[in-house]
Amino acid sequence: MRLPPWWAVLLCLFLHTSQALAERTGLWPEDEQRLRVGLKLFPACMGALEDFEGYLGADGGLQVVVVYEGALETARQAALVLGGITGVRGHPLRVETLAAHELDVGNWRRAPPGAIFVATPGLASGQLRGWSERHGVLVFSPFAGDVERGAVAGLHVADRILPLINLGQAGRAGIGFRSFFLQVAKIHE
Repeated sequence: MRLPPWWAVLLCLFLHTSQALAERTGLWPEDEQRLRVGLKLFPACMGALEDFEGYLGADGGLQVVVVYEGALETARQAALVLGGITGVRGHPLRVETLAAHELDVGNWRRAPPGAIFVATPGLASGQLRGWSERHGVLVFSPFAGDVERGAVAGLHVADRILPLINLGQAGRAGIGFRSFFLQVAKIHE
């Protein structure tokens, strides 16, 4: 079957537009949508932690590190969204951005993280696992495959969007979730 010439023009236009969007934000459209949804779901995941108070800093706030690789502007935008949240369980969020390699060596500027939000796709599974185990904190990634590769929580996208929890990784990091949350979440073991 031979396609009409206008089909090739339409395909080239679509690819060019998608590439331009990816270059501007550092994310493909699917990843950008996952990031937006993840920013909305992340506070609920933090609020569902069993020992929530144990993750708070001395000032009563929760230190959230927005980690990225390569796309600083995307991470800054995610940090702005999270910084605009009035609080989780009545506690304010203290949000900062940090490059993945800086978090690998524990090079944060404030108190150690109480939670980590992944703002860009493609981080190594060893990083995702290592951060949660080393710091004993929630590592949330909205990107496809990251929960299976070592993040503690993320998104399950099907006919509806649910939190996706890696119970094995949560156990290795010493993280527990409230039972009501686990009843609505999709579990990866």
